[in-house]
Amino acid sequence: MSTIEDRIARTISEYDIQGWHRTGTDVDLESAHWLAELVRECGAEPSLEMFDLDRVVPEPSYVEVGDRRIEGLPLFDGAFTSADGVQGRLGAGNGNLDILLIDGLDAGSLEILEDARRSDKYRALVFVTTSNGGGPGLAPRNAPSFAEPLGIPILQVDPSERAQLKEEAEAGTMATVVANAEREPAEAANVAAVIPGRDRDLPPLVVMTPRSGWWFIAAERGGGIVCWLEAIRAICAAQPARDVRFVATSGHELGHLGLEAYLDRNPGLATEASTWMHFGASIGAAEKPVSRLFTSDDELQRLTVEFLEPEIPVLPQLFPHDYVPGGEGRNIHLRGGRYVSLACGHATFHQQTDRWPDSVDVSSVASYAKAMTGLAVRLAG
Repeated sequence: MSTIEDRIARTISEYDIQGWHRTGTDVDLESAHWLAELVRECGAEPSLEMFDLDRVVPEPSYVEVGDRRIEGLPLFDGAFTSADGVQGRLGAGNGNLDILLIDGLDAGSLEILEDARRSDKYRALVFVTTSNGGGPGLAPRNAPSFAEPLGIPILQVDPSERAQLKEEAEAGTMATVVANAEREPAEAANVAAVIPGRDRDLPPLVVMTPRSGWWFIAAERGGGIVCWLEAIRAICAAQPARDVRFVATSGHELGHLGLEAYLDRNPGLATEASTWMHFGASIGAAEKPVSRLFTSDDELQRLTVEFLEPEIPVLPQLFPHDYVPGGEGRNIHLRGGRYVSLACGHATFHQQTDRWPDSVDVSSVASYAKAMTGLAVRLAG
């Protein structure tokens, strides 16, 4: 019989090698079928629940300034340019400029980005992305307004280009920004399963984790997927009192499209479920970051800490119950549901260097999986 460490290594290494897990791609669909087979191995019967989207297909995109062309990626919930792009004066502040440069390291940069994208002052924005570890590598932002794109074109660029772009912006150099992409109809899939309880009249427990995102995302999504699978394995063996519903959603980076589709299929479930468990980002990442715990009430917070305390060396940072969490826990919070949401962070978050095995600590993933599986069994009754 394989150990949990063996299962972690197998799961995350296979997930990593599949490729870029962007929603609606061939890799995303192939990964859904792969995960469904792992669900079956754990003892549950999986289903693929398809949903539609207009997938973004990026075309060559860049900012051409001075004598250089700097490659980038459009922000997926903004407008796009044509292949010819837009031209104008690049700048980093107020004044006579057409294209605003925003440095993600600057204080208030995200607020500046949100204000500027809605402004009629600029023709385009260039955003220098940042990583948790401060190193090079394009770290795309998620697209929460994907279903209703807004504002002007935004080109995201690698932080290694920061110095050059700031120099050109200070000089007010003329630039061309191409943030070119097309939208095409596509399908994506949530992987779902239901383990029947002894009393099917009891409100169900729902256990969810995202399974899509930018690049390979071994640490970002791997730990959550492992916790989700281990919970399926344990719940199948426990013969729970209530139904336990599992869903691994695509569409995470696109405004949580998959969870929204799941909620549309199950109207009322957000508040009718006894509890939602959300396994979020970077659980068990190699840098051993302090985890963050979001809960809807004191009882869930106390119970979750009770299961985590024996397993992890540093207890999670606790947030007030009225704090709006990130990730899919946000959707349940805003609907008034009862939930526990666990997430961490790591140095290569949203970067192509988030790869197996370097970004994953197998023993740390195992510790979190043991704690959260125990919690799931308790909440299932």
